[in-house]
Amino acid sequence: MREVLGRARRGWLRTHWKVLVAIWLGLSFSGGAIAFVWLHNSDAARMSIAKAESSPALIAQLGRPIETGWFISGNIEVQPGTGHAELSIPISGPKGKGTLYSEARKEAGIWHLLALQYGADGSDDRLDLLADPDTNPAGNSR
Repeated sequence: MREVLGRARRGWLRTHWKVLVAIWLGLSFSGGAIAFVWLHNSDAARMSIAKAESSPALIAQLGRPIETGWFISGNIEVQPGTGHAELSIPISGPKGKGTLYSEARKEAGIWHLLALQYGADGSDDRLDLLADPDTNPAGNSR
């Protein structure tokens, strides 16, 4: 009974393995895309980007307009009233590009920036975007 027209029947998995691989790859890429979009549209990322775009020191270094890259990486943990986020956000402008490093905490339903620094590509120096310009005009820290 296992032979059909002189040939042994193949199992379902052997017959459909390509379909299963295609489905698995599609779900993997969809999950990755959803994660990138979720990170990009998170409150912590939007707040960090808005603060960076309003920084005169960063505008002087990158120029305008400041563009945000899509491949935001990091970690966000959120519960209804609390949360914590650590993000690396690629940004660029007419004068250069680099990474925005952000750490934020959500307390009582409101996000607060704990750290926001810009690092130019190829440099170990950091521009502290939360520093008070009156006390630290250069805004540099390591």
